[in-house]
Amino acid sequence: MASLGITFFVLLMIGVPVAFTLGWSAFVFAWFRGGVTLMAIPLQMFSGVDKFVFMAIPLFMLAGELMVHTGILERLLKFNSLLFGKFRGSLAQVTILASMIFAGISGSAVADASALGAILIPAMRRNYNNEFGAGIVAGASTIGPIIPPSIPMIIYAMSVENVSIGGLFLSGVIPGVLIGLGMMVIAYVQAVRNRFPPSDEEFSAKALLSAFINVLPALFMPVIILGGILGGIFTATEAAAIAVLYALLIGVFVTKSLQLSDLWKALLNSGKISSMVFLVIATASVVGWMLTEAQLPQIVSAKLKAVSSSPLIFLVLLNVFLLIVGCVLEPASAMVMLMPIISPIATSFGIHSLHLGIIVVLNLTIGLITPPVGTCLFVACGIAKLPMEKVVRSMWPHLVWQICVLLLVTYIPKVALVIPFWFGIG
Repeated sequence: MASLGITFFVLLMIGVPVAFTLGWSAFVFAWFRGGVTLMAIPLQMFSGVDKFVFMAIPLFMLAGELMVHTGILERLLKFNSLLFGKFRGSLAQVTILASMIFAGISGSAVADASALGAILIPAMRRNYNNEFGAGIVAGASTIGPIIPPSIPMIIYAMSVENVSIGGLFLSGVIPGVLIGLGMMVIAYVQAVRNRFPPSDEEFSAKALLSAFINVLPALFMPVIILGGILGGIFTATEAAAIAVLYALLIGVFVTKSLQLSDLWKALLNSGKISSMVFLVIATASVVGWMLTEAQLPQIVSAKLKAVSSSPLIFLVLLNVFLLIVGCVLEPASAMVMLMPIISPIATSFGIHSLHLGIIVVLNLTIGLITPPVGTCLFVACGIAKLPMEKVVRSMWPHLVWQICVLLLVTYIPKVALVIPFWFGIG
């Protein structure tokens, strides 16, 4: 076990990509432990990604990419701008609400940070300041994997047995909305304190109604996805395919802005991101399999119960552990590697699998904006051309609020589970 941990941290500290770090750690662990043929490693890598539901990952990413190229994002920003134009720092409110709506399309935090950041960080730089804009975009991007659909929730469902993807999606609705609304309040307070001006755009009910009608196609996508899954019309993978078809129809027949070159760019970008995700899943599945074979879940469970039999104490330790893990691992690799260990322990403490799922997703998504390996944080820094410490200084109130929502969901499970239970899931 020590060989795996030492190899992992040494390779990670010298800058080796996470996927290769996990693969080499598994190789070293198998070599020193013995009893495992090295041919089992590539077989397990293939087995780790050979799941039909994983097809939903590239398809949801493709749907998000296509919606960006359809011009629907500009319509969404126009609607939000009219809605919040009279507030100080209105572009921040626009960004956060756009992240909440776009979350129902892409399911990816990185996609949200890239798409919205490219447009809104320069706009906020002109109207307010660079640090404020980058902090808002980075913080708001984490809403993407929480409000359904969610790629991390799909990965969690494949890492834990007998979990409803539809139930997981529904469990993220209230936490995602709470995070978004709280961030909007914080952004407004920051804007007032810094005396940022309101928008000078003319407001009229007619213009707002027109903008709302233009943005309806984007609002319908999450309704179609969730409605189809919960209604038993199609599976999560089929829902992702429907989302791609819907995005194509919107781009060709509604906005009439989707070109053949845009389709190629969308395919290329979603393919690149998906390949990175699948390589991480493949190598992480090997590490998770080896740790399970070494009976680590049973060992850790026995030691935890020797310390305390209280589920509350376990949840405290779990949150601390996952927040630390989220600082160095992306959600996909962390879940595939750790859930075979964490899930049996949580079950032994009587924690519901849907409750565990939203806790894990929230923790690891927060990790996307915490250094040293906060992917969304670095995306925002790259677009704004700012050092990490300046963006973190602007973003920290939003990070604190997200941790508050995490604690609320952890210790009041009904906050996340009331909607799934209302639909009879769980």
